[in-house]
Amino acid sequence: MPYRLLTAFLTIAGFAVAARATEPVRPPADAPRLSGATFGADGRLHRPTGYRNWQFVTAGVGMSYGPAAQAAALTGHVMFDNVFVQPEAYRFFLNNGFWPDGTMFVLELRGTETQRPPNNRGYFQTDIHGVEVSVKDSKRYPGVWAYFDFGTAAQSVAPQPEAGCHACHRQHAAVDMTFVQFYPTLQNVKPQVRP
Repeated sequence: MPYRLLTAFLTIAGFAVAARATEPVRPPADAPRLSGATFGADGRLHRPTGYRNWQFVTAGVGMSYGPAAQAAALTGHVMFDNVFVQPEAYRFFLNNGFWPDGTMFVLELRGTETQRPPNNRGYFQTDIHGVEVSVKDSKRYPGVWAYFDFGTAAQSVAPQPEAGCHACHRQHAAVDMTFVQFYPTLQNVKPQVRP
């Protein structure tokens, strides 16, 4: 859906999206900092573990953003995506309208299957097709947020070029470089453009 149509739809639905590009929110110096992301000496992010116990924020079907989803869409394969964020980051966002430094999102992409008895219709999730992660770290990254593609098995990866995921989030994200417009429990949180 083109951005103008998406913006019009979201505004009509009751949660207006700013017409200008989203800027990352730099947390104030006294804001808490989460410590979940781990990096190697080479600056590569280690694959997060236990994220399925984090706060679940949304699931989508057939979404086509991100490297793995785009590749699947080109072949006609429909995937589920599940989005998780640390519980403490989620609570902080509810209270403050922006994400604290150290926030990590995990986008887990899973295959789909249908018509396996007793299910006669609809789709259900199957195997993992990719794991993508975003990390907010204003001290480590000039653009505040960085985006990582672990594929199905990588244990550590370097950030994606800013011309990819970062540029898309900057242009289309609703709040603080995140697609809150797709997260039902966070759509009505009043965003803080600047803390």
